[in-house]
Amino acid sequence: MFYINKVKTIPLDIENYIAASSLAYWAMDDGSKAGSGFHYNTQGLTIEEVTMLSNILLNKFKLINTIQKHRNGYRIYISSKSMDNFRALVTPYFHSSMMYKLN
Repeated sequence: MFYINKVKTIPLDIENYIAASSLAYWAMDDGSKAGSGFHYNTQGLTIEEVTMLSNILLNKFKLINTIQKHRNGYRIYISSKSMDNFRALVTPYFHSSMMYKLN
């Protein structure tokens, strides 16, 4: 579903599959604390895919975010204004060893 001809891609209907637990697993794998906010490291995706994910974070989860250019790609920054909401969504699914990413 995420690989077409061995190339990582985001399915157009991904919004149907993303839940709070998905955000947590994604954050534990490809996320990092960024000052008072949070980064999802999406540099391997196209700008169109990153934009789609950014819109889902805003529309489905009410997470204020921006897309930031980073090296040769783009990453999603969850604003400090949304960190309380983000923590509330993902904390129930976070492994204790990964909690440092949220504090």
